[in-house]
Amino acid sequence: MNAADSKIDALLLPYIRAANEADSERLLATLVSEYVEPVIRQVIRSKLRARFDRQGRSPRNPDAEDLYSETLVQLLSRLKQLKANPGDKAIGDLRGYVAVLSYHACYEHLRIKYPQRHNLKNKMRYMLTHRPGLALWENESGDLVGGFGAWREQKKERTRSDRLRQLLDDPWTALQSAAAHGDFQRANPADLAEAIFNHTNHPIELDDLVEIVAALWNVKDGVEHPGDRNEQPDQFARVTDQSADVGTEVEQRLFLKWLWEEIVQLPVRQRVALLLNLRDEQGGGVMALLPIAGVATLRQIAAALEMDDEEFARLWPRLPLDDASIAGLIGGARQQVINLRKCARERLARRMKAIEAGK
Repeated sequence: MNAADSKIDALLLPYIRAANEADSERLLATLVSEYVEPVIRQVIRSKLRARFDRQGRSPRNPDAEDLYSETLVQLLSRLKQLKANPGDKAIGDLRGYVAVLSYHACYEHLRIKYPQRHNLKNKMRYMLTHRPGLALWENESGDLVGGFGAWREQKKERTRSDRLRQLLDDPWTALQSAAAHGDFQRANPADLAEAIFNHTNHPIELDDLVEIVAALWNVKDGVEHPGDRNEQPDQFARVTDQSADVGTEVEQRLFLKWLWEEIVQLPVRQRVALLLNLRDEQGGGVMALLPIAGVATLRQIAAALEMDDEEFARLWPRLPLDDASIAGLIGGARQQVINLRKCARERLARRMKAIEAGK
């Protein structure tokens, strides 16, 4: 065995050494069917909650089927490159390499399709690794699980318990039965995670934790809000085009600055009703654009809402809030929040109309 071969997984050597095309194709087909496809399916099944038939199809989840095909094509291309040049970026662990590539493909797919859920997952991951007493680790299957730090040393981890299934099916009812006075929509991520772990009394997968928190915080992707869309004037749609060129970005930054200056002149209750629910046409939060564009810092936004920094920091990961949550903050009814936001938008629309008319 030469030096180059010593760095390559032994499973790949017969394929790489095959002298003719027929043997190469036969050995490649064996590698794919026995070692590549099962790993891809296992990862996608875990990450997308998908089921595959024996032909590698997932009729109920077209995204999973497409992702499987795309990942398989990437692997086939990489294996053929390896055969052509074995010494270039050798694969020392075929199964591990396939798993990493599959996880990366799933990660990118979920990041693009579910940006709100992706952001929430990152926040929960950060919280679990930085909050004293909590921890995040890999289980025996290679999935990320979270829980109390003391659980990390447990040799045997439970699968989905009845209590976890209750949380996944109806987190509000499950947690309220455990803590009748818990305000879970307003809880910070760490406190909420601790309440969930106390309820299950065993570690749970990070994806399950994110699903529960997303339901409690009403985190959604690609969901239309017909009532909000009818209320929302064109000035908010102007800042949501992700394909804008540099000139348009400058224009949008100037527009955001004008919009912010107008918002801070609104009555405080109108500011709260408007800013905490600020969404784009896809239902995503717009507030994050303000600090990104250099229009307003988080501290300035908190001041405009007449909140202290700590209170606003707890709210930030949950934005945009629904009307019921905002009503709880201002001590009013949901309809009051809708009316306040409507008044704020009408005033902004009038101001914009006056400016465009040159008044």
